[in-house]
Amino acid sequence: MKRINFVKYTAFSLEILLCYIIQSNHVLSPAVFGGRPVMMLPIAMTIAVFEGEIPSIVFAVICGILADAGYSGPIGYYAILLAILCYTVSILMENYIRTNLLTVIMIGALSIPIMIIGQFMLFYVLMGYGNEWHYFLTHYVSRIVYTFAYVPVFYGINRFIALKTKAE
Repeated sequence: MKRINFVKYTAFSLEILLCYIIQSNHVLSPAVFGGRPVMMLPIAMTIAVFEGEIPSIVFAVICGILADAGYSGPIGYYAILLAILCYTVSILMENYIRTNLLTVIMIGALSIPIMIIGQFMLFYVLMGYGNEWHYFLTHYVSRIVYTFAYVPVFYGINRFIALKTKAE
């Protein structure tokens, strides 16, 4: 059991590291219509779908810190929100909701725009930079769509990892 968890958590960690490198590289992850994806959001969310509360929170905080370092500046915004989201998703998936692609897409469609728009409101609008609607439409709408497009991809990857490392 411990060996299986070690393999599974190592696979998740390597996925996070590799995707952070891709996300941080402007050549490997080019801007589309002014926005670049925040890959850490769907990764953390889809890990939470297949894991318990504690691993979900740990991976969410790691992904959140990496997302904060790459996008929002101050460490803590994505780390806190992802920890809350992933804890909630983990509880819901274990007890109340059936785990499938449709439910994960619905969770992503709700949570990704909320987190990215919240970041925009806190770190752009409240700072008083001005010309908010133009900046939102030219950078943040595409970031939301681009990030959401990765939800099915990471669902498939993390489902594969979870099924291949499932304890008998």
